[in-house]
Amino acid sequence: MKREMLRLALWLTAASILAVGCYTRHYEPVVAASPGGEVVVSEVPPAPRQEVIGVAPSAAHVWVPGHWRYRNHRWVWIPGHFELRPRPAAVWVPGHWDNTSRGWVWTPGHWD
Repeated sequence: MKREMLRLALWLTAASILAVGCYTRHYEPVVAASPGGEVVVSEVPPAPRQEVIGVAPSAAHVWVPGHWRYRNHRWVWIPGHFELRPRPAAVWVPGHWDNTSRGWVWTPGHWD
């Protein structure tokens, strides 16, 4: 009886050590959006992807580079595209992620 109890205790100890060793903590970045639409993420965004820029449909089109967006618990690449200028002298100012004391803040692109 003592031998069986000892085996059971050893088996339970080994099983619990193995179970604890397999545990990994799932890190979930904090994502917050303010009423003004500001997005703050606690995880560093991936580096921007290199994109192949084709030929613009016309001289009035401008390339708007792609960017990373945090959506549904993962980073999603939003591909770049050509966009028609709203006025002849308009210049596209690309969006970007800034590292702040609150986390990584997304500043959307806009026409200047």
